[in-house]
Amino acid sequence: MDFDFKKIEIDKDTYVKYWDRDNFELHIRASGPLGAFVYKYENGLLKWRQRRSYSFVSRLIKPQWIDIDPLNKSS
Repeated sequence: MDFDFKKIEIDKDTYVKYWDRDNFELHIRASGPLGAFVYKYENGLLKWRQRRSYSFVSRLIKPQWIDIDPLNKSS
């Protein structure tokens, strides 16, 4: 990925790495040793999420897209 991005600070615990309208990362810092949660969006869709800490980086977790049938009342 290109390192030419803008950083948009939302507050002291949250910021966005912005490449363009459809490609960005949302970084949310957690308190204590939890580090941060990172959500990567490409083409406007969630591609993966990851937990990052000073001592480790978790594997990339891809979202599970679930189709919901609006006529099925048991969902």
